[in-house]
Amino acid sequence: MLRRMPVSAPARRAWQAQAHVAPILAALLCASTTGASCGQKGLALLPGVVNDPKNLSLRRAILDFGTSRLCGEMQKRSVPLKLRDEDPIVGRFYPSGCATQALGNENLFIQFAGYGYAWTNITKRMGFEASGAVEYDQDFLMDGSTMYVYFRQRSTSAAKFTTGLIEQPGVGNVLGMPTTQGPQAGQSFANAFGTQIMQNQIARGFTVIRQADGTVEFGLGVIEKGKRPASPYRITDTGRVLLANERAEVHQNQREFVGPLEATSSSQALYLTIAIEGAPGVDVLIVPRSIGEPWLQSYTHQVATTPPPGLTVLDEPVFSGALWRRTVPVPKGQFYVVLDNTATAGRTQPTTYAADDRAAMISYAVELGDAP
Repeated sequence: MLRRMPVSAPARRAWQAQAHVAPILAALLCASTTGASCGQKGLALLPGVVNDPKNLSLRRAILDFGTSRLCGEMQKRSVPLKLRDEDPIVGRFYPSGCATQALGNENLFIQFAGYGYAWTNITKRMGFEASGAVEYDQDFLMDGSTMYVYFRQRSTSAAKFTTGLIEQPGVGNVLGMPTTQGPQAGQSFANAFGTQIMQNQIARGFTVIRQADGTVEFGLGVIEKGKRPASPYRITDTGRVLLANERAEVHQNQREFVGPLEATSSSQALYLTIAIEGAPGVDVLIVPRSIGEPWLQSYTHQVATTPPPGLTVLDEPVFSGALWRRTVPVPKGQFYVVLDNTATAGRTQPTTYAADDRAAMISYAVELGDAP
């Protein structure tokens, strides 16, 4: 019969320390390799350790891997613009430049620049360029195998919004500005208005929610662990990657460029779900990024809308009153889904009503999965 030998208190403490360190080191090793899913699932085995505020240095080390790829990920997608969380999208910002720097206080300094469009009832469509320099405190929490990464603003050293296009003529007169100020009055208003929106959005920070399978959701502000950003649809578990799940207000003679969206292999398809209210219908087009990018540039730089400058992958009308679904096989590459409420693209033309442009309220979801 074996006899259990007594263990001294120092030896017991050393053994307990090794038992805690081993899984932590394994998780760190896994998270620092290209096998991100391995690392995230490994972290799920010890959420109490990584969520413990006393282990901030451990969580910082894990974050280093994610922040090193932040700029690359940031430039793969666009940012929807809203006045409030519960409001529909009224424009988009497309990052074109980004740089990050780890500060001595372990915060993250991000500089970014890009362009986009927005709509207001005073200016109608605005095309703009914007840039910013922001210091973020970064941290994360685990909810099972789901990682919530938080970026909270600590300071903003620069935020610039420059309007290049205002669709509505005579904005200065509408605002009651002296006519002697000319068109510059409207542009000054738009710049000030846009800068204020941008600063308010930056101040809220953002949350990145990453599932163990690589699915990523973004939300402005701090999203509580276990919750999700507000969205018009809640997609059931289909095994597909949810690329977009949003609600946009697309006015007459306007478009919504959703993307860029990436298909990582030639055997995949985009799964679209769309519902429309307010307007009789809109057109849904899918174009490769090589076509969508110059089309988007013209939309943000000139008042007149244009047809797509090349062949489309999909061009179909969607009408109000019924849920519309389509499965669209696509080759490997990046694409834009364009929701069009103009007469210069697609098969439909917006109906004109006096003093009422009948904006289309569009709820849409885009998933990526295996082609049928």
